[in-house]
Amino acid sequence: MLAEDLSRRLAVGDPTGNDAAISLGAAAEALRIAASREGWHVLEERTGLPDLGDGLRAIARYRFDRGADVDPLAGWLGKRASWRGNFLVPTKADREAVQQFAGADATVVTAPDALALLGREFDAASYGFMRDGAFRGELLGWMRLRRCHPCWARDGLNAEAMALSPVEAIGAKLVLGPLFSPLDRLRVAPALLAEGAKVAAAAAVVLFHRPVVEAPFESGRHFLRLWLGIERAGMGAAVLAALADDPRAASHVASTHGIAAGRRLVSAFRVGRRSGPGFARARLPIDAVLF
Repeated sequence: MLAEDLSRRLAVGDPTGNDAAISLGAAAEALRIAASREGWHVLEERTGLPDLGDGLRAIARYRFDRGADVDPLAGWLGKRASWRGNFLVPTKADREAVQQFAGADATVVTAPDALALLGREFDAASYGFMRDGAFRGELLGWMRLRRCHPCWARDGLNAEAMALSPVEAIGAKLVLGPLFSPLDRLRVAPALLAEGAKVAAAAAVVLFHRPVVEAPFESGRHFLRLWLGIERAGMGAAVLAALADDPRAASHVASTHGIAAGRRLVSAFRVGRRSGPGFARARLPIDAVLF
């Protein structure tokens, strides 16, 4: 049984549950891919599900049959992670290599001026969310800025995963916390929180879009497969969620980059070659996930 723990939903950042549904779809696809490594075929049922109570919402029921071929993306499941640091300076070969990600669901942007514009749009959209005190509070509640935090390796975003040095982590806590209002009034906060330069310096931005009528759960399956395909190509990716979450930004990006009417921007990635070693991913223990 796949269930959503409603206590872990982002009440401010994801009030409709759209992002949670995308994540659950990705989790369902990850289960199918992982099971294929052992020859299991996953059969899914999404109707007639029980009321689980205790703050849990049933999403799908599964049973397993033998006879599945190994999914070609199975080898990259354990390697996928959002790369929030800088990428290496892209080469012409890198720009050409990322074109393989273009398809019916993905538009690849590589022109330097277009990347710079996307970086500015991302910063504007992100800052719009950051100006909401409740949003910042919720974000800080999921950030693990010191290694001594009890949930450093359990869940949320720790400083290592966010590519923050110890000094930068302290700064992030102050800028997103007590110093935000005065820095916002002085118009200094946008520059301190900006990440547009990382977008402009990427090999590409991949815009992921799906039919407007499609359920976010189904979109999540395709989202994961695109990300794993990027990993398989030897690239790293960082999710640019604000471009899709902000309606104005999403509409402008879609029209600027020729995303057809009837499709919606689900998410976006900045993509490039990683500039350093990986990091340990925070994960809930298995006894907190299975029941």
